[in-house]
Amino acid sequence: MKKFILALLAVSTFATAEAQKNTILKYGNAGIYRSQSDAGAGNESRTFNWHINPGVGYQFTDHITLGLQGGFWSNFDENRTSPSANQWNRNAMENREWQLGIFYRYTHYFGNIFYVFGQLDLSYVSGQDVSENETRQVDFANNRVAETIIYNYDYYNGFMASYRPMIGMFIHDGFSLNFGFGDIAYRTTSYDVPKSTGNPTIDQSFFAFRFGQQFNFGASLNIKCHKKTGNVKPGDDLRPMMMEEDDDE
Repeated sequence: MKKFILALLAVSTFATAEAQKNTILKYGNAGIYRSQSDAGAGNESRTFNWHINPGVGYQFTDHITLGLQGGFWSNFDENRTSPSANQWNRNAMENREWQLGIFYRYTHYFGNIFYVFGQLDLSYVSGQDVSENETRQVDFANNRVAETIIYNYDYYNGFMASYRPMIGMFIHDGFSLNFGFGDIAYRTTSYDVPKSTGNPTIDQSFFAFRFGQQFNFGASLNIKCHKKTGNVKPGDDLRPMMMEEDDDE
């Protein structure tokens, strides 16, 4: 009976090892947000945002993982107003951004289910801001509609570093869910603007401490990458612990 208990412990340890040393880590999170309001009389607004942030790395030790991470963000805001019975205005702003870089993760395990980790991301940032201002006005005297549309494009690039602690929970076969409550981040970007403005670039930098201000949720999967030779079947790792006929206590 004692060896049977040891065998069960070995199964638990073997299952946990699939999410530790010599594994490939895949993770990601995604989000989508949409809102719309209508105040009547031609006044309305809507927002549509979405993002995806994947990553892949190699777990060199039971605690250290290094890899590549990135993401894409798209934010769109639109407002429509009608200041008079014969005039309509539309203002829209869309931001699209790419990020690509490396990450370092240190993980500490508590048993076979729960763990905590801290992850440092270093990323190159590149994006575009597009604004559209549209005005339509009815000219009753000339029986026509006067329309004016102005587009503005701003491009930027820069660097971002962030650190976030997370809590993880294994679900099944290396698949786990991750939860967090904020991060520390530094970001600096430089905008390219027309030379006619007299200012070829506009620099923006910020430092953020966002613990308790946001909730993060993601999923990850560890895939075992070292190979076994021969025809290996489930339970082969436990064969040296087989019980003898006279040892059943």
